[in-house]
Amino acid sequence: MNEILHKFEAEVLILDPANVPRLVHELTVVGCKFTIDHDAVDPCGPTVFGSVTGMTELNENEISDMLSGIVEPLGGDVLEWGYVRRVQ
Repeated sequence: MNEILHKFEAEVLILDPANVPRLVHELTVVGCKFTIDHDAVDPCGPTVFGSVTGMTELNENEISDMLSGIVEPLGGDVLEWGYVRRVQ
């Protein structure tokens, strides 16, 4: 059975910048990429914001669960997620 792969993007945050290298590694293991958003600033702390991109067979609701399993143990959170839609 052939599953359809969808490109997705998610916005995540990590409270401790020291955990970013481990996050990058864990996401790479599952075929995802993390890009830091240097323009996003948390006035209350050193929080790192960024986006995760990848390809998945999961439905949109399951993307958050998959990413939360990686991000939350590192002191982070998944803020938004979804398939990347083509603009025509």
